[in-house]
Amino acid sequence: MLETLIRWAAFVGGWLLVAGPLIQARLELEAEAAELSEIQSLLKATLPPSRLSGWWWLLPPVALYLTRRRQASYIASLNENLTPEQSHGLWHFFSVARAWMIVASGAFLIAVKETYELAHHHHWAAPAFWGLCVVGIVGINGANAATWRKPGSTAA
Repeated sequence: MLETLIRWAAFVGGWLLVAGPLIQARLELEAEAAELSEIQSLLKATLPPSRLSGWWWLLPPVALYLTRRRQASYIASLNENLTPEQSHGLWHFFSVARAWMIVASGAFLIAVKETYELAHHHHWAAPAFWGLCVVGIVGINGANAATWRKPGSTAA
């Protein structure tokens, strides 16, 4: 009985470990985005690169090279128009986003492991495991929605 309780607690805790970094990332990136509002007009004014023809994907290495070259050209044109402060702010925004995604990805792997161990403990088949994963993901979305604050609204 105690082992079952601990497995369920590990399952819930594993998914909470995923929700926490995602919520924190959203909160921090919303604050960062407010500071980068002047960059948004520049992004809208700079046209993104045209889409690569789907035929290039018949040769994936060439398509990847061409896509990367177009993206690099687009980023170079953006960097020409950014002030050093704006460039640093944008770099910081993406660094924060990348760091939180690494943390959340590690937590996701732990949550999947704990979900598997719970399903294995109960001798449930694979569909039950995947169903529990869906429950965890829905729970994460619920936790994120519960902490959502509309832009411009004040905290109570």
